[in-house]
Amino acid sequence: MDPGLQTTSAAHVRSRAERRAAALRAESAATAALNTLGQKWVLRIVHALGDRTQRFCELQDALGQRLKLLEDEGLIDRRMVSEVPPWVEYSLTEKGADLRRAIGPIDLWADRWAASPASRQ
Repeated sequence: MDPGLQTTSAAHVRSRAERRAAALRAESAATAALNTLGQKWVLRIVHALGDRTQRFCELQDALGQRLKLLEDEGLIDRRMVSEVPPWVEYSLTEKGADLRRAIGPIDLWADRWAASPASRQ
């Protein structure tokens, strides 16, 4: 038998229950992430904030109202600049910047295939 195909020590062998529990943990994490990412405007906000820090009105005008959700998820930072007049800026956290790098290829795909009905064929 090929030595590379032999099983290692018994400590490395997991039971079916352990494998299932690990799969459920991974599934739960993926489901939670997709629930956040699947909400309207979330990916657009992350993408837009990657370009520069923006004020609330700029984001609201361009992207809708998911800022609080993204702040709660740790994807964006909210910074109060001035109370009079009210002035708030948003920027990506390290977690948000990592997500932006991940969605870049999706944007390229969407630009190519989802832009017009003719490109869908």
